[in-house]
Amino acid sequence: MDIFYIRKNEFLSSVDKAALEKFSDGREYNSQDKKLEHLCGLFLTKFIAKNIYDVNNLEIEICNRKPFFVSREIFFSISHSKDIILVAFNNYDIGVDVEYMRKCNYKAIMSRYNAVDAGEELSQKKFYKFWTMHEAQIKLGCECRASYSEIIEADYMLSCSSTETLISDFRVSKLICDGKNVDLLQEIEHPQYFKLAQTLH
Repeated sequence: MDIFYIRKNEFLSSVDKAALEKFSDGREYNSQDKKLEHLCGLFLTKFIAKNIYDVNNLEIEICNRKPFFVSREIFFSISHSKDIILVAFNNYDIGVDVEYMRKCNYKAIMSRYNAVDAGEELSQKKFYKFWTMHEAQIKLGCECRASYSEIIEADYMLSCSSTETLISDFRVSKLICDGKNVDLLQEIEHPQYFKLAQTLH
């Protein structure tokens, strides 16, 4: 299992935003910001699939409200929160969620889910680990047999859940763009401006 992410604002300042429309899958969104997040996620998924995992057919289909590559060569799940957009890849079906760890009423939310033990000291980290794992399992959509949680970029919690044991060199890598007005379709086929910076082992 490997996770790759971008910083949305850094990414959008480096690429041709109009080119993102070429990744549209026809979904409707209530705001331009949500649409941009979705399109950035699709680019990230296809770029990594092609250039890291050698997936040739990048066509994505929706099955039971969940995206898959038509070829099923590798499985993926996309998530975004605030300025982070990420995708997790795995040899088996996977769900991922990332959340910016802002202050909120943890105890009220945990109580609603019957997830607070009497006398348990609840921290921001524990809450977001619970919440992201809950969301990752919803995205997985079936029985979870393996899971993993980690903090990235100091204030984001991510969690993954999978149908099988997570066997891989676990890594979290940031995709960095070293150019301006980069043509994203060209970059998928012949990368020039994007590089990966590994942030966690």
